[in-house]
Amino acid sequence: MSTERPQKRLKKPPACDSCKARRVLCHPQPDNAPCPRCLEKKILCTTTPVVRGRSRHAVEVHAQPTASTSLVVPSQELSWVVAAPSQYGSALASNGSELNCPPLDPEFVAHCFGCFDFIPQTGHPLINFTGIKDSIRAAAFDVQHLRPQSRVLALCIIAFTSLSSFHESVLGPGPRPQSMEDLPFFLSNPDIRQCGVRRAAACRALRAKAIKDACETGIMFEATEENALSCYFLDCLDQNDTCAPTRAWGGAYMSHVRTLAPRWREQKYTLSEEERWMGFLMAESLFATARRIPMLTMLHDQLLLAGPEASLDSLLKSIESKKQPGLQVLWSSIKPYLFHSVCLARHLYLEINGDYPRLNPLSEVAVVNFLSSLTLLRSVMSLLLASVDSAIGPPPYTRTPIRYNHHSVESAARSCGYGLIIGFVSLVLPFHRELELRFDDEGDLRARERMRLFRTQAREMAVTGLHELACALRYLPPLHHTPMNWRILYPWAEFYVEAAGENKEDLEMIVKELNIMGYSLDVFSSPQVAELIERLGAYLKKTDSSVWRRFLEFCRACGPVSASGTAVDS
Repeated sequence: MSTERPQKRLKKPPACDSCKARRVLCHPQPDNAPCPRCLEKKILCTTTPVVRGRSRHAVEVHAQPTASTSLVVPSQELSWVVAAPSQYGSALASNGSELNCPPLDPEFVAHCFGCFDFIPQTGHPLINFTGIKDSIRAAAFDVQHLRPQSRVLALCIIAFTSLSSFHESVLGPGPRPQSMEDLPFFLSNPDIRQCGVRRAAACRALRAKAIKDACETGIMFEATEENALSCYFLDCLDQNDTCAPTRAWGGAYMSHVRTLAPRWREQKYTLSEEERWMGFLMAESLFATARRIPMLTMLHDQLLLAGPEASLDSLLKSIESKKQPGLQVLWSSIKPYLFHSVCLARHLYLEINGDYPRLNPLSEVAVVNFLSSLTLLRSVMSLLLASVDSAIGPPPYTRTPIRYNHHSVESAARSCGYGLIIGFVSLVLPFHRELELRFDDEGDLRARERMRLFRTQAREMAVTGLHELACALRYLPPLHHTPMNWRILYPWAEFYVEAAGENKEDLEMIVKELNIMGYSLDVFSSPQVAELIERLGAYLKKTDSSVWRRFLEFCRACGPVSASGTAVDS
């Protein structure tokens, strides 16, 4: 009688996201290779792990000691963090982060608040409500002299600004810019992407310090302007570091804003504040829609913070009928445009790519309505961009970064032009992706033909959106500090490869922007990014051999980067 125990049958790997969404049989391949269906459709094959069963411990923290500031996280490395706020903060802070935390002396704090003026988030309406800049100056940039809630807010701003800081305690030894306006370094230095790798440890430490103090102060549980803004910055940092669908800080941020907004309305509330709120509400909504996670912004929030607007069709007619000179039509139409971008993002989530719509077959009515609304939004965008272009002319390529508290009419118009395009393209790509994922080869022939027509229209709109995105980047100065752009740029770079785009100028613009992102984020240590850059390089080689040579020189100068995020000696 044999004593050998029978070998346990290997469990079949889980289905990929694409096959799971379409509810078809998946054939997972070994070594993370794409499944046959994704390979045939030439789409990115990803598998999101699903945690099943009850955890052995009531509270468990999965901390990644080698976590980075990258948005590109391999599926097998995703971890779900389930912890009480105070334990979450202490766990992050105790993970060796204190050793990498820059000293929070007045010189470093003053440096960070100086850099903050060059980052778009300095225009958040709550910055003026809190008066944090005046408070930190009155305290001589000593965070210990601030009230607890103001101190937490200052730490959150410092942690967020560390993504753009050029301070030696953040970047460590090595080449670094001398200021936020050091054009020669940013535009010609091949080592720029190493800055994201070098700053990763300091950014994690500052973020852990901010979370620890935020949890100890209990900013989630008291609705004040300082607490709301602190939660906002912590949510932004989470967006750059995790792919989890839960947004504890973002939820607290919007909850505080809803509580405080009626009081703001009773005081002096300006049109400028309404416009700024709509811009930040749009950014939150488009981020959630692109990631197929629940939106935090409700229609009630839009009405409370910015007031009602006429229909999208009425907005288009109004712009066409107006004969206002210069930028007047832009200033009067920007808030309604942002309002409708948020409404379309909500429509996309509730009717097409949200959790509930994905439980049912794709609704043709929802698809037709969304396509029609996107077409109207694109028409409005084109008319407003025409007014921007006629008023300010072509971009001067020697412009310095925008100081968002002291910008000119021209820079304000360019920022609006950028926002108009982002409000459109951030809706187009998720819509196109969803139609591709949900296409069913089975069923009624006529229904398949109709859906194939919708897919074609969505793809054509996405190809147009790719060119518009490059135009949006041209509205920005050559040097700009927008680390949050990565979540917009990376999916479009993937789409460029899939769509086999042929516009050399657009591709150059996207590759250049990817490289600029390397200054703030540790993204080039990701195998996914490395593969994408290699494929984009192949397209550059196809379009222009001279551009390809410059690209190769840049990559050689940067040197290879290991999976741990450190440079490899050649």
